[in-house]
Amino acid sequence: MFPAEQKGEYEAVKVRRKEKPAAAPTAPVNGVANGEQPKPDTDEEPGWEEDRISEEGAVWPIRDGRIVDWPCFYALMTHVYNTVNPPFHCPFIIVSEPIWTTKEHEKVTQFFFERFKVPAFTIVDSAMAASYAYGLTTATVADVGLSKADVTCITESMLHEVGRSIAVPGCGGEAMTKRLLELLSGRKGFTMEMCEQLKKSSICEVLPSDIGVPSSDSVAVDGANPAAAASTGGGQRKSSATGELPRGPGPDTQVGDEKKLEDDEGVLDIASIVTGGNMSEYLAQKERDKAEKAAAKQKKGNDAQQAAAALAKSAKQQPNHKRTHNTFMYEDFALHDAMKKAGMSSQSMADMQSAMDEAPNKRQKTPEPQSAVSDKPVDNALTTQQQDGTSSTTTVPSGGIRREIEVGPERFQAATASDGESSILDRLASVIHRTIQSCPDINAETSSGNHLSSLATARR
Repeated sequence: MFPAEQKGEYEAVKVRRKEKPAAAPTAPVNGVANGEQPKPDTDEEPGWEEDRISEEGAVWPIRDGRIVDWPCFYALMTHVYNTVNPPFHCPFIIVSEPIWTTKEHEKVTQFFFERFKVPAFTIVDSAMAASYAYGLTTATVADVGLSKADVTCITESMLHEVGRSIAVPGCGGEAMTKRLLELLSGRKGFTMEMCEQLKKSSICEVLPSDIGVPSSDSVAVDGANPAAAASTGGGQRKSSATGELPRGPGPDTQVGDEKKLEDDEGVLDIASIVTGGNMSEYLAQKERDKAEKAAAKQKKGNDAQQAAAALAKSAKQQPNHKRTHNTFMYEDFALHDAMKKAGMSSQSMADMQSAMDEAPNKRQKTPEPQSAVSDKPVDNALTTQQQDGTSSTTTVPSGGIRREIEVGPERFQAATASDGESSILDRLASVIHRTIQSCPDINAETSSGNHLSSLATARR
């Protein structure tokens, strides 16, 4: 929520005064100096606009599951009620956080009955609501939120408060974003917003323990290097046992059967060539050798190109967890607002966006290797079918300038531990273990209670 114009009131959308773009300096007109602006008209009413992107000045009524600002919380509930706008008086159900106390339940219930005159009202714990949603009567519910996690045991539709882990800090999505920012802090320009969008993208994964982080040695498919195989003629030489001679150079090879006009030491006997009438044959042999060398050189170049193309294709077909680098689309809202404040038209911003979309195809001269783009469609994208049968992807405009950003293996380390700390998964595993261990066996208690009841009946 955002503070309203009157003190103590809140609004769901931020409203700000419109800012006029800065005009360029012009020549003196009507006595106004160059670069100076004429005095604004005091009769003109100020313009206002809604800002649905910026969070500057926002007030969060709930922090770590706790209600920290009651007037703002009441304003939020009022906004939700007005948005739903029930045509008749209908009952209401509030899904509460496990950390809410009984006194806070009373205050929320009193507010709904007195403010909205609801005919019926109830509060359901979030863990019980999750078990109802899955149709389970016995479950362990691990609720991971923004900045905390809750772990609850439920047996036979009975919620166990004793031993329950409530609002465990450092186990939420915000901790993952901060970890990504810590890992990528060495790269210039990475911000918290970039790391947040990277975390929500399809290339950010938490790998299982049996899958390691990919390195540069795992780029080749099946442990083979196509480029090396192409440069060595397939990596093997055919043996003479198969009936075919191996490739040269050297004795007993494919190029060793031709008539030699040179001796073993490489000295050319001109006299024997002239007297024997072998000059034409010698010149023809030189031409054949030259043609063979040119053909071999061209074939080697073609094999290297085909190997590089095969390597790039195989790298593109690899899943995300096998690639050393991958890219995601980042929407820069701050840049869009800055361009808008600078007075750039929508057409100019669209032209800049088109130029940035074409930029990845023009980065062949950069020294850094170009990574394979993820096969998955870009977030907020539409795939349309063309007349020729091909499909094209068009990004839905959402108020941000799209940029393609490349990241390395850091995208798999969002849940890893910092120096001197335990990882998010380790903390969650420890909390879940302690919560389950503190949960009593409901069947043992029931059987024990029935046994004591039968003993009391026998004594009577």
